[in-house]
Amino acid sequence: MMNIPDKMKAIYLTKPQTFEMREIDTPKITEAHQVLVKTKAVGVCGSDLHAWNGAHKDVVMPAILGHEIVGEVVACGGAVTNVKVGDHVVREPIDYCGTCYACTHGRPNVCPDLKVWGFAHDGGHRQYFLSECEKLYRFPETVDWTVAAMLEPYTIAAEVNDRANIQAGDTVMIYGLGPAGISIGDWAKYHGATVFASDVIPKRLEMARAFGFDQVLDASRVDVNKEIMRLTFGKGVNVLIDAAGFPGALDNALNLITPLGRIVPVAINFNSVSFPMIWFDLKEASIVGSRLEAGKFPVVICELKNHEQHIRQMVTNVFPYTQLGEAFELAASRDPDVCKIVVNYDL
Repeated sequence: MMNIPDKMKAIYLTKPQTFEMREIDTPKITEAHQVLVKTKAVGVCGSDLHAWNGAHKDVVMPAILGHEIVGEVVACGGAVTNVKVGDHVVREPIDYCGTCYACTHGRPNVCPDLKVWGFAHDGGHRQYFLSECEKLYRFPETVDWTVAAMLEPYTIAAEVNDRANIQAGDTVMIYGLGPAGISIGDWAKYHGATVFASDVIPKRLEMARAFGFDQVLDASRVDVNKEIMRLTFGKGVNVLIDAAGFPGALDNALNLITPLGRIVPVAINFNSVSFPMIWFDLKEASIVGSRLEAGKFPVVICELKNHEQHIRQMVTNVFPYTQLGEAFELAASRDPDVCKIVVNYDL
């Protein structure tokens, strides 16, 4: 067992856009399957910004945000066998019932009783946390903490690719090249898809080109929908993914996909979309949701080395946890030079 202090620092969202650092008791193992983890890095996600702005329905303040959590195991309960002290781990940030229809059919990510860390449960912005051992996944100690903080976002990318049934040879169009969109495209491209993408921010367009995306469209300069049809000789794409969420993004989606095409609305978007339902039948088209991930941590950890170079480019800013407020302010600023922000607890 490592030297574990009696007190630790935790950072609470006490009101919208206001963090407060508090000293609280370090949690102690009380059950045989529990593990105590020292937090090392936490990513900042767009959904975190909704909570920070007071707009997340599951967050009751004061709350500890953060669901993209990696750390080092410092103590284990007596029945823990899958991890040991010193292991580097990522925490699956969802808790679920295990008995409902979704859970028993391999989709615990949509359990009606789903609780997500950093929202319905306290998250990673604290120096230590307790977890059930089965929610922890080991990754190689050679992986930098900052890179490891992108494991959870890449499980989202893998889930979207899985839900859309993206195959080698498919043509995929992605609206929006924030961290979600570019990681989804990175996963699809590595697995053999042809990837088109659009955005308006020069740095993101440049990054997508550097990642080897096949067509990168500047939506401020071209009519993206017309370009999709031109590039596909009027056939459309097999998969259309909305990772931007701007109003009207999917209004023309059915016209832009091929027969057997799939539409995946990934971005948080409360706008309504009207579709002529007949075309779902005529094309045997599908619209599929994708939420969080189901069983993707092992495969992403296994393939992390294939994406590590790109992840390093995506993480544009790293803040010490003592500057968590500044990290969120920068994330919310929409600075065009910012892609992914990670908060460092390895101090």
